[in-house]
Amino acid sequence: LILAVLSGLLLVLSFPKYGNGIMAWAALIPLFFALKEATPREALKTGFLTGFVAHVGILYWIVYVVVQYGYLPVYAGIAAMLLLSAYLSLYTACFAMGVVFLKDRGVRLWISAPLLWTLLEFMRAHLLTGFPWENLAYSQYLYARVIQLADITGIYGITFAVVMINAVLYDLFSARFRGRSLLT
Repeated sequence: LILAVLSGLLLVLSFPKYGNGIMAWAALIPLFFALKEATPREALKTGFLTGFVAHVGILYWIVYVVVQYGYLPVYAGIAAMLLLSAYLSLYTACFAMGVVFLKDRGVRLWISAPLLWTLLEFMRAHLLTGFPWENLAYSQYLYARVIQLADITGIYGITFAVVMINAVLYDLFSARFRGRSLLT
């Protein structure tokens, strides 16, 4: 649970207000370690927790907006933000479950993770009424050279790259903990 919460906090710290987008390049590594021995059902719960921590931390401002401009009571604003965060956390939960499911079928993390995250982010932006906010690529807003990639790939190319680097770094750390090289 600590690793799931840590991943959520690192995601929060990589987005505007805190604005340290470098953290996004390693934010999913604790989640990957938490999923190492998980079953798909455990992965679903772990991913939900990571997503919930991240979304509450990123969408805290929803409370102010619905209270100030929607004239709702504070408890309703908090409830709205928590419900929205819970809904958005379902995507992170599906990501975690999908990663574990595909790992059990021999698909390498550096392939499955970027594909799943990017697909789910695209779906989140377009399903139902869509929620195109807080895509992982937006965490890179301070880095002009990285953002220029969006000119070619769109924001989903940046998201794909960020998640792929997370997966590759996890593989490197994981191999080091096992005391062997990635090449063997």
